[in-house]
This record gives sequence, structure tokens and C-alpha cells, in this order.
Amino acid sequence: MKKIRQILKPIIFAFSIIIFVAIVRLLLLDKVSIFDNKVYSIVSKIKCDPVTYFFKTITKLCSMWFVILLTAIIMVFGKNKKKSFYIALNVLLCFLLNQFFKFIFTRERPIGINIISEVGYSFPSGHSMISVAFYGFLAYMYLHSNKSKKKRLLVIISFVLLALLIGISRIYLGVHYASDVLAGFALSLAYLILYVSIFYNEKKRL
Repeated sequence: MKKIRQILKPIIFAFSIIIFVAIVRLLLLDKVSIFDNKVYSIVSKIKCDPVTYFFKTITKLCSMWFVILLTAIIMVFGKNKKKSFYIALNVLLCFLLNQFFKFIFTRERPIGINIISEVGYSFPSGHSMISVAFYGFLAYMYLHSNKSKKKRLLVIISFVLLALLIGISRIYLGVHYASDVLAGFALSLAYLILYVSIFYNEKKRL
């Protein structure tokens, strides 16, 4: 199993980078709107008050203040302070990475379809990046915990679904294009693999 993970890591990393670069290329060539419009037309078909309420709630689970609060709680009440530090560092680095690319591409957010208000640039989606980095890292740590295999699988699946739903919520609420979300997922997954590799080396000394 360990050998399989070692093989998969570089493959997933390379695939994520390829997806991100491909989306950037389409964005720079102004050829990404077809994809964005198609995805939004599909997502918008499920619009209704209950679904809107659901996605408004889901998107808050990766808001800046919620993630900061949850990270602070982990740091204060977590038994292993070094692990808590790595959780906080992960969020900070991912946020800085997201802001770096946002100010490189300076893509404006969608206009006229937003259900909620957001500020800042659109590409790549910050919520998508933070959701993968934050909840993905928690899933990684839970994977290496002493919990039963069934509990670990359930928690990891829950975190993955949560990250996906957060990304979809940004498209549904009209504050990001689908390409913003997909690029955010891809970039953050590549980042997370690097960060986990660094953390794993440190973990041996925890």
C-alpha cells in the first residue's frame, strides 16, 4: 500500500499541474468561456430556495473566518501542538499561493449571476484551493491515525465530498466560473502533495 501511494503521488501531482496549465492556456487564449457557460447552465438548472440555502451554508464552511476559527480551535485544544502548527501553516501558505495567482491573472468575477456578494479577483477560486488544502490535509492526518479502517474511510470520503460541494457552491452562487474552481482544485491538489511530503518527513519526528 505504501509503495502504491509513492507511485501515485507524482502521477497525481503531474496530472494536476497539467490540468492547471491547460486551463491557464485556455484562459489566456480567451477560449474557456464555452466550458464555463456549459457548466453554469447545468448547475443553474437545480436552482431553488432549498438548494440555494444549502449551498450558502456549504460555502461558509470554507469562509476565511470559519477556517481561521477552526484552525485556532485546533491549535488551542489540539493535543499535538506541532501537528496543529502544520495545519495552520498549511492554510497560510495556500492562502498566499492563491493570492499570488489571483494578482497575476486579475480575472474579474462573473457579473449579473451572483447570488451572494464577493470581492477580489476570480482566478483561481480561493474557496476551492483552501477546501482541498485544509480538509485534504485533515483527511491525510486522519488517514495516518489509529482509528479503525472503516472510520478513516468514512471521514476521508466526507472531507472529499465537502471539498467538492464547496467548489460547486461557488459556481452555483455565481461568484466563480467553473474554470476558476477546477483550476483551484488542480493547483491546490498539487500544492497539497508537496506539503504532505514535507509534513510526512517532519511527521517521523513527531
